[in-house]
Amino acid sequence: MTTATYYDVKQVYGRNYGSERLYKRNYCNSLLYTEGLYDFQQTLDAYWVIDNMVSYMPTILQEYKEHEYTFFVVEIALNQKQEGYMEVYTEDYVEGEYDEHISIIKQNIPFIDLPTKVDEEITTYRFFLELSSIEPVIYTLLLPSEH
Repeated sequence: MTTATYYDVKQVYGRNYGSERLYKRNYCNSLLYTEGLYDFQQTLDAYWVIDNMVSYMPTILQEYKEHEYTFFVVEIALNQKQEGYMEVYTEDYVEGEYDEHISIIKQNIPFIDLPTKVDEEITTYRFFLELSSIEPVIYTLLLPSEH
């Protein structure tokens, strides 16, 4: 379990406002991530967040092929017992009706080692996943403050 606190999380989100460098895992060319995500995973010892996103990329790429979704929200939510989920969702029109929450992937996670807010039942982390290249299809994962 990480020794970081939610104060550390606020510091990470607060000090990242854009990125001059992008990172990737050697085994996944379809996902880049920003300096903010690099900072997040290092500060919170949360390398698994990027690894989970890498495992989701085949589904994301299939969704692009079928629907041309270019923007997703990645959400991690956990309770005070450190139980929760990681979800990737988007928004679009479905059969003429606007839907602001189209779930693409939702994985229940029995233990999430991220800090929780002391005074709230559920702590939520959000990231954005944006299309950054069409040929080949590449997405970039970033903090909301880097959008």
